[in-house]
Amino acid sequence: MADARGKKNEGNYVEATQLNIQAFKILKDVPHPSGVVQALNNISWWLKDVDKSIALNFSFPLGFYLGYYFDDDNFNVFNSLDTIFQVQKENNDPMMYETAFIFSKVFSKLDYENRQIIWKDYANTIYEVRRFVINIKKGNHKNTKALRNFIKQEIEKEQVSIKELNISKRTLDNFLSGITKQIKPNTLRNIIDNLEFEINSSLAIPIIKELKKKDIDKKFEENFYKFMELEVEKQLTKFFTSYLVHYYKQEVKLERVIKDIESGSLIKGRCDYYTRELINSTFEKPPNIDVDSLLTTNQEQKTYTNKDITFKEHPFYSARKILVKRFIKDLNKAYLQEFIEKYLKADSKQKDIIERYIMNYGRYDEIKNIPKELRPKVPKEINVFVKKYTLKRRPSAISFYVFEGKEREELFEILEEFE
Repeated sequence: MADARGKKNEGNYVEATQLNIQAFKILKDVPHPSGVVQALNNISWWLKDVDKSIALNFSFPLGFYLGYYFDDDNFNVFNSLDTIFQVQKENNDPMMYETAFIFSKVFSKLDYENRQIIWKDYANTIYEVRRFVINIKKGNHKNTKALRNFIKQEIEKEQVSIKELNISKRTLDNFLSGITKQIKPNTLRNIIDNLEFEINSSLAIPIIKELKKKDIDKKFEENFYKFMELEVEKQLTKFFTSYLVHYYKQEVKLERVIKDIESGSLIKGRCDYYTRELINSTFEKPPNIDVDSLLTTNQEQKTYTNKDITFKEHPFYSARKILVKRFIKDLNKAYLQEFIEKYLKADSKQKDIIERYIMNYGRYDEIKNIPKELRPKVPKEINVFVKKYTLKRRPSAISFYVFEGKEREELFEILEEFE
């Protein structure tokens, strides 16, 4: 990668990119997580101001391997999330809103000392991502000047009649004049459904929020029925997997959803937007990443409008689903419900440790070529846990030893509760 940097400094971005791709392939085979992510980060960041479409292409695998290899408290996460966000914003890519959400959630999980370190290096990004975070809870939107000015401009530009907007003249006048301090979601959706405009990073967040909710609704309409056709065990494994990897989990009442699934009483109308998003996620297919093709794919910048926008699953989540699925696949299904119940009883810190253990299990499950004499043995402290849930011994052991000091003791105490 040093040679790649040299080529970049000479202004030879083509060779610099090729050298980073070579480094990525070599380091992925080792594997060398920091090197893999750094190679992809280099490509996206260096091309951001030279060929932003190609930079965007490489931001996708960057997000994937970032989620795949690193826990939230690794500082590499912030550097690469910053790169991904800036590249997506330059391209007006709809995924920038989810990247902003991920960045803000990861930052909020840091303790005070580490938060100050990140704040020092990424203050501008921290301030910026706050403007892009979408809260998809139900509720009215604040009638801001930016929102009503944009709507007024688009109505005048497209010469749209009141009748076409499907709202009363009084409602529209009160909204555009600022008399109405809040606007109902359905009212705003009626308005934007009858307009057509390009998506860009300056759009008012309430507009993006309604577009995202509409996208969730559209997918959920089909996915809910597919989900309900699955066997209960499959519903539990899919939803629990989706829950563990998404930061939306903080907004989802998991215990209630699990009870509804187990009793067969999950009702479409009772699913809030966060629950709908998690169910939709269970049907998202894992991405097929071919870095060589990214140099030629979608070289022309895509322009999204409110008519064709779709909010795809972030590769950060897609990668972590692969990790969790490896653990869930090995988990003795006779104890699946018990495992979930014990997880529900854990406090937030304990849940965080359990989730990291599960993801590390998935990460180290793929490493097959460890010499026999170097393979760690399952420590006696977790042997009962590993046997009960029929987990593979090698990834179980490695995942345990990833934790150090006090955290390892805490992990042992937590897993003991699962026995």
